[in-house]
Amino acid sequence: MRIILIILIILVINKSFSQNRLNGIIVDSETKKPIEYVDIYNSTNFTSTNSEGRFLFVSEKDSVKIRLLGYKSIHSNFEKIRKDTIFLESKFETLDEINLGNSSSISNIYKELYNNYPFKPYSESFFLRCILKKDSKIIKLQDLNGLIERKTLFSNSKKPLPKKNYKIEILNMRKAGIEDNIKGQNIYFQMFNFKQILDISSSIKITDKSYDFKETNSKNKEYTKYLFSPKSDGKLKNEGYYLVENINKAIIEFKVKRIINNSSFTKKKGIKYRTTSYETFVSFKKNIVDNLYYVDKTKITAQMEVLKDDKKVFYDVEYLWITLNKTEKEVDKNVSIKKDIFKLKKSFNADFWNKQKYLLLTNEMCKFLKELEISQNEFKTITNIKKE
Repeated sequence: MRIILIILIILVINKSFSQNRLNGIIVDSETKKPIEYVDIYNSTNFTSTNSEGRFLFVSEKDSVKIRLLGYKSIHSNFEKIRKDTIFLESKFETLDEINLGNSSSISNIYKELYNNYPFKPYSESFFLRCILKKDSKIIKLQDLNGLIERKTLFSNSKKPLPKKNYKIEILNMRKAGIEDNIKGQNIYFQMFNFKQILDISSSIKITDKSYDFKETNSKNKEYTKYLFSPKSDGKLKNEGYYLVENINKAIIEFKVKRIINNSSFTKKKGIKYRTTSYETFVSFKKNIVDNLYYVDKTKITAQMEVLKDDKKVFYDVEYLWITLNKTEKEVDKNVSIKKDIFKLKKSFNADFWNKQKYLLLTNEMCKFLKELEISQNEFKTITNIKKE
């Protein structure tokens, strides 16, 4: 028995030393700016770059693939690619954009939604990061990992979104926050719930007749980017773009920014507030098994201005969603999809958070946790209070 134990220990040690590690930053080859949400993966492991472009990829396999829509992919191994900074080259040429006016192309792409995306139930695992800042300083940080079941991804005229379209099972969660007040009055900034986040990722259709479009193509004509902006006489105030894969006429990226000019304040309990910016980004990835496109990543950002007497405060909130993989596991619902996401409760699993590498904490997040005297790998699911 003793000999067997020694052999097992040796095997575990050998296995741990056989792991390959790649730790660095990915930037745009032209602008030299960090790139967020780049996938680094192989057949068994996966991670993404954070908002600083940083990542840590660990795998027993030697292969490494680096991928982001709109950039040339890299297929290599750990030894060849081992460097502090990795440069990605854009697939899009700097060309004069073609003015399209009302784009019938977009209408044709909408017609392909039913053929390109799932309109039947499916389940997948996910990672979600929520960040709230007050005057550019973090006051709430939350990471969640779990399973989601959707009855359908999109709706159409024949099939609207079901009332109970989502089922969520939280497997792991960690969060930290500080008490917030303005002029001695406690303030609670209400975070989105799961339903709001998921509904936004399913809302990619715009009223195309109310917008003007411009077209830009990738170098190999594989993709077309349609930039849209409201007509000058229109009431709509959104601008953004679609990135379309031309072969299947499938939308693989959607970004929209709400144009807000001098919006009025809402007043509640002596406090005035208004939204000053709002932006959504959604990307989709094709599943080679069923040839359908699923949500890959979602990023929702917003800023709110708050007034209390002569005190002006700005709140910035971000929700970062990463789909990890499809799953056949039964989703055992354990949270309400309509509850403020920061008020959700789940026991802390330190082992999971020590091992996961889906999305590194940024330097700013590590500093925030250090100020709260919490280990950056093990911040608790209870809210931590710190007076201003």
